[in-house]
Amino acid sequence: MSKPIPKSHILKIPPYEAGISQLPKKKKIIKLSSNESAYGAGNKVTKAYIAALAKLNRYPDSNCDKLKKAIAKKFSLDYKSIVCSNGSDELITLIAKSFAGAGDEILCTEHGFSYYRIAAIAAGANTKIAKEVNCSVNVDNILKQVTKRTKIIFLANPGNPTGTYIALGEIKKLCDQLPKKILLVLDGAYAEFVDKNDYDPGIRLVKKYSNVIMIRTFSKIYGLSGLRLGWAYCSTEVSKILNRVRNPFNVNTAAQEAGIAALKDTKFIKKIAEKNIKLRNWVVSRLQARSLFIYPSVTNFILIRFPNDRKRNANATNKFLVRNGIILRKVDEYNLKNCLRLTIGRKIEMKTVVTKLERFLKN
Repeated sequence: MSKPIPKSHILKIPPYEAGISQLPKKKKIIKLSSNESAYGAGNKVTKAYIAALAKLNRYPDSNCDKLKKAIAKKFSLDYKSIVCSNGSDELITLIAKSFAGAGDEILCTEHGFSYYRIAAIAAGANTKIAKEVNCSVNVDNILKQVTKRTKIIFLANPGNPTGTYIALGEIKKLCDQLPKKILLVLDGAYAEFVDKNDYDPGIRLVKKYSNVIMIRTFSKIYGLSGLRLGWAYCSTEVSKILNRVRNPFNVNTAAQEAGIAALKDTKFIKKIAEKNIKLRNWVVSRLQARSLFIYPSVTNFILIRFPNDRKRNANATNKFLVRNGIILRKVDEYNLKNCLRLTIGRKIEMKTVVTKLERFLKN
């Protein structure tokens, strides 16, 4: 019996594993598995979203003109070099399928965001992996993996699920030694949380190097995960290509209006960033006191390594937390053995989780 057959490389794509959102038989849960903002969207965003409901019968602005102008004003960018998208994952897909194909290579780092590999395989390209050092990106290891077939390098900065970051000087070193025909994609999904002087999400690099693309999202600190909104900053030549292959009307009206309002609400965003740093430091301090190893994080999450003890390892801890209605993220797919990723939520959530963990590890 004949049936439709997909391209052979499509069958090689591993399904993306999202963070668990619900637990059977648990009405009340604490979800700390997806790095979402625990504070939601600000009041200005909510008002803009409600106002957009009156336009549901009309197609959205296909070019996202107002949103791009708001982004350009906020970050002092060239309006023509901005591409808006249905989440930053759409940009990852567009970049992969536009600049790589059969026989080409897309380079990712050892513990980099898993969707990079999915997009690479979907484009028909091969993936190469550069080893990290202590869960931090190593530029020399990336350069060693570059070949004549390399077309794209995907680099999350800060990294997910590690939470570590790469200093601007190291990124410049990579840009200087990288062949100009290779695209370097800097994913700054968590950029707003970083408070380091030697960090740059990619803005200065895009302005200096024509083969660098910076991608950003409204899903994290802006609290708009449910609306799916992202954007890229790149050379005008690259932006023209991405706009050529993206779907028409790819960003809905509500997302555009909410994004514009979110960019203006600087006090709200600053407050969230400050709360995150304070709570993250408190959680890290308490867990380290229980002899847990915490990888240094500049984001709204931490990566925890547990003891090898069968009764207190990551698997045992995760089962205990799930029984208590607490969801963390397992990271086995990232080849991070005996680790769990914990999103920094609200103060009451963090106190509950830390108290539960302390009791479990003590026993």
